[in-house]
Order: sequence, then C-alpha cells, then structure tokens
Amino acid sequence: MMGPNIETSRSAHVIAARAVHDPLAALDPLKAAGARLSVKRGEEIVGEGNAADYCYKVVSGSVRLVKLVADGRRQVCEFLVAGDFIGLTADAHHYFTAEATADSVLMRYPCRRVESLIAGDPALAQHVHKLTTSGLRRAYERMVLICHKSAQERIAWFLLEMGKRSAGSDTFMLPMTRADIADYLGLVIETVSRVLTQLKVAGTIQVRNINRITLVDRDALEAATGEG
Repeated sequence: MMGPNIETSRSAHVIAARAVHDPLAALDPLKAAGARLSVKRGEEIVGEGNAADYCYKVVSGSVRLVKLVADGRRQVCEFLVAGDFIGLTADAHHYFTAEATADSVLMRYPCRRVESLIAGDPALAQHVHKLTTSGLRRAYERMVLICHKSAQERIAWFLLEMGKRSAGSDTFMLPMTRADIADYLGLVIETVSRVLTQLKVAGTIQVRNINRITLVDRDALEAATGEG
C-alpha cells in the first residue's frame, strides 16, 4: 500500500492569520521541514517501535493510538482530533501505532525542530503543555472508568468527552468504529451497541447514520456517568 500523499504548505498570509488563533500554526511556515499529509481511513501513520524522528499535528479527521498487549489483543489508548499531536515525545521510538479512523489531513514535523520551537516560544510551550495535561486527564479518567464503572457509565463519559472535544457541540461525528470504542473502554462490541441503543430509546441521545450523534439530554447523560 502506498504511503500518505505529501503536499507542501502554501499561502503564507492565510497561515499567518491562523497563527493568531492557534499557536501551533506557527509551525506551518517551516516549508523546508514541514509537510502536509493526506491519509486514508485505516492507514498507518506511525508504527509502534518506529524511530520517533517526526511528530504530527492532526489538521482534520481523527486518529487512534493503538497498543498490542502480550497476548496479541489490541488496546485503543486514545483518539486524537484536530489540533492534537502524535508522537511529541522525548522517547527515541514511538510507543503506539497511530492509525487514521477517518480520511485525515496531518502536518508532519521533525521532532527536534518542534522541540526547538517550543523552547523558544512560551505561548507554544503553554499550548503543548495544555494538550499534554488534557491527554493525561483523559487517560486517568478512563483508567478509573475501566476499573470501577459500569458499561453505561463508561459510554456516557465517552459521549460527553467527544462532545467536549468537538467544540462543545451537541451534534458531532464519531469517526471510530464500535470495535474501536469497545477496545478504548474495555468493553465488547455488543455491549457498546446495546448501551447506545438504550440511550437512544430513552431519548438521551439521537443516532443518525450510525456515527452522527446528538446529545439530547446532557443532564441525563451526566447523571448516567455516576457523577452527575
């Protein structure tokens, strides 16, 4: 299978305008070092154990981070959306495999160049720190969910979290499969489908075209997490 289609960045004046709102857009003028990638759904971006020479910013679409455990089973460790980084790590090798869960656009940067930028730009450093701490918070919350929460509580949390990461909209797409969700929340596909159907029948959510979700009753969904 052919790799991602690489397109060079263009339109400096548009990039400059974006930089006002997004500190990470300051990376785009690095035309000699940065490359725009188009990846298809299911395509691997980086492999577990690969040298961590490059990191990636998700421009559009979504990505799953996957880890294979000792018995060969798959664990989905995180879903990344627009604005998130892949592989921004001090490790020499990628700890996860990153795969597109939808047709996506990424920017690829040499890790050393990004580290240099972060060291010299406090606003960028603050933004990356915020991304990192948000990711750690989700990881800790999911760990508690898997250890102590029911299937309904896990899925209610997941829907609220994805809504929050979709600019707080009540209607958003879930580009991942039911199997992805199951492997992320420590469930089986049948349980994910059953709980989503229960929430739909209860009028808490609407499900259109399988992956288009509307949060109809946020209060009920928050109560379903066991913390509302």
